[in-house]
Amino acid sequence: MKKYKDININLKDRSYKIIINDNIKDTLLSEVSGVISRPKVFIITDENVAGFVLPSIHKILNDGNIETQVVIIPPGEKSKTFNQLELLIEELVGLKIERQDTLIALGGGVIGDLVGFTASIIFRGIDFIQIPTTLLSQVDSSVGGKTAINMGEGKNLVGAFYQPKAVIIDVSLLSTLPYRELVSGYSEVIKYSILGNKDFFEWLKDNQRGILKLNTELLIEAVSTSCQMKADIVEEDERERGSRALLNLGHTFGHAIENKINTDGSGILHGEAIGFGMCLSAKFSNKMNLCSENDVNQVTNLIKAAGIPSHYSDLNTTLRAVDIIDILARDKKRKDDKNTLILLKGIGKAFIKDGLEDKDINDFLIDEGFQ
Repeated sequence: MKKYKDININLKDRSYKIIINDNIKDTLLSEVSGVISRPKVFIITDENVAGFVLPSIHKILNDGNIETQVVIIPPGEKSKTFNQLELLIEELVGLKIERQDTLIALGGGVIGDLVGFTASIIFRGIDFIQIPTTLLSQVDSSVGGKTAINMGEGKNLVGAFYQPKAVIIDVSLLSTLPYRELVSGYSEVIKYSILGNKDFFEWLKDNQRGILKLNTELLIEAVSTSCQMKADIVEEDERERGSRALLNLGHTFGHAIENKINTDGSGILHGEAIGFGMCLSAKFSNKMNLCSENDVNQVTNLIKAAGIPSHYSDLNTTLRAVDIIDILARDKKRKDDKNTLILLKGIGKAFIKDGLEDKDINDFLIDEGFQ
């Protein structure tokens, strides 16, 4: 097997590797064996992943003399709750997990967030490994140590910064995804280019079609570039006291839209909401005379060409600006009753803007088509 990329995240005693390749069977046993305290792991996955990825992972570890227990939970955001967290911990305790054991998060962002948070609190902290199976989790949520569960009032309101022992990425697993899930995850790849790498943005314009057709070489490049950018930011600001907030580009609007639409019984995927959120951030930046209309058009055109919502009309639902503002009022980045957004001075030039008034954002959303 050709070994494509190893990326080191240097965080002193919390340092670890991101291993990126196209055949997990050739690396799994050695990478897991190298970081676990004793040969016993607990794989946490969901019902979807259990049907196609789990059997081979389970066999490789068992054949390598690593005792392996499996816990399967329901798929989707409904599992990122206090209730599911308690059920998972109860099951692990019932399986006689010990402090020296290791959890493996096998799945997408929901699994990674839930398992990481579980690892951070059970026995006051045990080791865990990320094996992300979606593009979104491979380039974003599995890297950097953010773990969380949701509340009715908003996404990821309860959690911890807790780094994994390793992140093992196999881009060939992406062939199992529904196309819409792939595109949703791709929005996070676009995010990295918009926030801090204009050359990468231009490369994506040229290679977007091939990436979404699962060209292995292009996927490796897209995933590794995204992971390296996130690693650099996390090394500089592990606990989001400064520059790491740039990774929230599109997320303040996106989380609010996702929360509102999904609560109302419709459906929007996380990456779709973030993609639209990035378009709103670009347009709001232009309204404040921070970036050019050409920058806005380039951002929205790339997102639209990928099949991600780029305009309010793409949502096919009705949202009220006042409801979005109400959700923003509970955003973790809010300070002194004012909003913080990640805005653009141009493509590749994101920055953190504090002190934004609710009324200004409300008026902007109405101009964009919100009711």
